[in-house]
Amino acid sequence: MKKFLLVFSLFFLALSFVSGLIQKIFYPQYIDAQGVLHETLLTPIAAFSFVLSIIGFLLWLMLLLFQLIRRWIK
Repeated sequence: MKKFLLVFSLFFLALSFVSGLIQKIFYPQYIDAQGVLHETLLTPIAAFSFVLSIIGFLLWLMLLLFQLIRRWIK
């Protein structure tokens, strides 16, 4: 379970980095004359992937901490 959470977190961290990089290089964000922000779908994907990776890392750290506490108690 812990290995899956770590791989899950690393995958979504890489996905957020790649989608953010693609957004920055190929699709610049801009505000038009009416004040509307134009951006692609890659920005929300990057943000959502980053949040998922942080949640996965936190769960992985909690499981690791519980395992260390269990070993310390025995």
